[in-house]
Amino acid sequence: MKIGAISDTHGDFRAIREALKRLGDIDLLLHAGDFYEDAQRIQQSLDIRVVSVVGNCDYMVRGPAEEMMAVGGRRIYLTHGHLYQVKKNLVLLIERAKSLGAHCVVFGHTHVPLVSHVDGLLLVNPGSPSTPRSGTKRACAVLDVTQASVKAKTIYLDEDN
Repeated sequence: MKIGAISDTHGDFRAIREALKRLGDIDLLLHAGDFYEDAQRIQQSLDIRVVSVVGNCDYMVRGPAEEMMAVGGRRIYLTHGHLYQVKKNLVLLIERAKSLGAHCVVFGHTHVPLVSHVDGLLLVNPGSPSTPRSGTKRACAVLDVTQASVKAKTIYLDEDN
């Protein structure tokens, strides 16, 4: 199964459309917060399921802070990351994902893309297609999920991948 991941879109639908185009044919889209309402609008325009969570900029918006899903025999945990202080380090996020039995965690908040393995857990931050930080480029991510594994790749919007 091919899964798109996006985060920290902050209402920039030009960037969202560009990211969706770069993701190509996906079976599912994960939106890791900021803005939850963007994910709702994306859902209305796509013929696929969109799973989303609220972030720290989703003021007065009702929605889940985290989602746990089983996809292709793998467990994927989705959260924005602000509740786990991911700008400081990933310790609390990793502990939470492991406590849930996740194989992969998708998060945002830092606006910095990341694909990394820590103690058998795949960490994926798709970055931001609209407002990258720390010298990174506009990005999203794609996950390839099979019964045996979850793999991820960062897709930079301003480069050929």
